[in-house]
Amino acid sequence: MGRGPRQIIQEAPCYFHILTKFTTYKIFGKKSPIYGSADIINICNLHCTHCYWWLNRKENEELSLQQWKQVIETKFKKNHVFIITLVGGEPTLRPDVVELFINEFPKRVCLVTNGTKPLKKYDKIYFYWVSIDGTQEIHNKIRGEMMYQTTKKNILDYLQKNGPNSYKDIWITMTINSQNYTTISDVVREWRPYSNKIGFQFHTPFAKGDPLWMPFGPERTRVIDEIISLREKYKDYVINPLSQLELMKKNWGGRGTTPIDCPTWAILSVDHMGREKRPCCIGSAENNSLRPICEDCGLGCYSVLVGYGMKG
Repeated sequence: MGRGPRQIIQEAPCYFHILTKFTTYKIFGKKSPIYGSADIINICNLHCTHCYWWLNRKENEELSLQQWKQVIETKFKKNHVFIITLVGGEPTLRPDVVELFINEFPKRVCLVTNGTKPLKKYDKIYFYWVSIDGTQEIHNKIRGEMMYQTTKKNILDYLQKNGPNSYKDIWITMTINSQNYTTISDVVREWRPYSNKIGFQFHTPFAKGDPLWMPFGPERTRVIDEIISLREKYKDYVINPLSQLELMKKNWGGRGTTPIDCPTWAILSVDHMGREKRPCCIGSAENNSLRPICEDCGLGCYSVLVGYGMKG
């Protein structure tokens, strides 16, 4: 899963573009997308209680493989995007599009999945982002009966079929909310033997009073301090940098539904029809859609950039 000398040489033009983007941003304030995100499907096999995707979903047609090729060329490659995250819906339900992206961006595609379908081995994938939302009881409460057991079986099957180093393909992502925040340490202990990394973020509400949102305050700070302690204990497993975690103790993203410090420009996000999403990767291309509350945002993909000094 690591990048060897040959891979680095092949990606040299990509690193040049990234360095150019960072330099022009720091010196001239020019903003150009670094990462990409694509909702490659408008279908999901689950209806999780915390999921933003269902809030704005509409019955639209999906793009063909040829149309996705055009999106890749005109949006992602034209903007010299380095890492692409494939989401949905459930993106593993469009294996043709997954293979297309992986072939176009070898070792640069992250595939977000609920893990309830068997995981296919892709030699050129960067990694699978598998969503785990707590211990078995809590995860199933959020995602559905037996979903935890199904996901775990699929991961164990993947490891058994693909050898001792295949754990490097599996990264865990946990979205913390009011139902699962007490299970963080249990999740780390449960999944560390079967995965390469784990990353944490917080539930982002689309309406004030969302019962799943963890308000800023002592309890949220305690939870983040727990993650910081886990990070110190498992330095090679918990990937959240300290700067990001400290940032998540307070409002870092914006005011109301307007991003201010959040560098939404850094991630070029498209929906299942190839349209650019606003204001960010969990937003929508539809003008009359619900918008995430930026001042309560807990997204990891943007907060990590702010922690490194990139702002909107």
